[in-house]
Amino acid sequence: MHILFSDSMIVGIRKVFWCIFIFIFITGCGSTPTSESRSKSVKIVFWNTMNQNELDILRPLISDFTAKNPAYTISMEPIPFNFARSKFEQGIKAGVSPDIFRADRFWLNGFVKAGLIEPLDYEILHDEIEDLLPVAREVVTSDSKIWALPHAVDCLSLYYNKSHFKEAGLSPPSNLDNFKKIAKDLTNSGRGRYGFFMNPDAWWFEPFLLGFGGQYFDKTGNLILNSDETLKSLHFLLELKDTEHSLPPVNLRTNAYSLMMQSFKMGQVSMMFNGPWAIRDALSGPAFKDSSDNLGIAPIPGGPSGRFSPMGCQSYVIPMGVKNKKEVLLFMKFLCSAEVESALSKHNYGIPARKSLFSDPELKNDPYLGPFINQLQTLKILETSFDRVKLYTDITDHLVKILNGDLSPEDSLKDLTSLWNKKK
Repeated sequence: MHILFSDSMIVGIRKVFWCIFIFIFITGCGSTPTSESRSKSVKIVFWNTMNQNELDILRPLISDFTAKNPAYTISMEPIPFNFARSKFEQGIKAGVSPDIFRADRFWLNGFVKAGLIEPLDYEILHDEIEDLLPVAREVVTSDSKIWALPHAVDCLSLYYNKSHFKEAGLSPPSNLDNFKKIAKDLTNSGRGRYGFFMNPDAWWFEPFLLGFGGQYFDKTGNLILNSDETLKSLHFLLELKDTEHSLPPVNLRTNAYSLMMQSFKMGQVSMMFNGPWAIRDALSGPAFKDSSDNLGIAPIPGGPSGRFSPMGCQSYVIPMGVKNKKEVLLFMKFLCSAEVESALSKHNYGIPARKSLFSDPELKNDPYLGPFINQLQTLKILETSFDRVKLYTDITDHLVKILNGDLSPEDSLKDLTSLWNKKK
């Protein structure tokens, strides 16, 4: 007799498995420093941008680490993501900095240029570095040096409401032409339902920009967003909104992400792009809470130039001149161990940076994480020497105005490109 499990039953089983896993890990696993480091009393200040779910898992693992290594005292300080970069930069200037800091991939180039962080010791972190997903290793490497140790990666995928698709007899779109048609077919304004919600943010715009062949810079470093390809991507979105009426008629000037999540969770929107961090939140909504298998996740639809998604990467860095560097690196080794990354991934629907964990059946066969893992193994990383944080901010400001009808794509791209290149 074969026993079939629904996705909702799988979610429950995952919780039971996690309890067993954490017990086994705490009682039998961990990273063990050398006898030299055990004899030396070390206090490590650890600034991080983790959410509460991540902290709930990591804290007992760190407690186990310090129990096995009593010379270590770990002081954890959670910092809101939006303030973390400036706090780190200002802290170093003021002489008040952590021993280890969790940084976003787009901060690293600025840290390296400003001399704020030290390159990592390959010999100590050899196993962790060699097990990195290639795209993760690429974003932390500069001048043949490793400047950070990734522990988690992410990208965007297509979230969709399976019941909406089933009602319409549709399957997830594989390309943007099909995506546009499906978004229109799923829209029923009389029922208050719309096919797609576009978050007006540069990160969410990138699959359209690159999918239509747009680029950020030419070989000389000039911004070249003012192109026919970029215009095609913007007019594609405007057609979805103004011609097909497949996007909800809402004000996107403020709280757009929260509005997107709420609309999708309530079943008012059939599709959205989002990352793995949104899985747990999506499952808490009325459209999925009592039927978790109603949540579908599929690869991003490809455009004429291919399938693209931005990639995020959270990594650990150490500030220039850090004391007890060897001991700090050994603690970093623990934080990026297969056991810790696996624990965080399985409990929080995160994606580990270690490629060996991609063969874990629980991760690769997960109905929610699987599409993200498949995409990450084929992604190409864009050049990152420019200040992408600033560029994303500027693109987002213009994208909001375009989608709200305040500015034409042509005028917007002309202004953005001109202003950016004048700053060179």
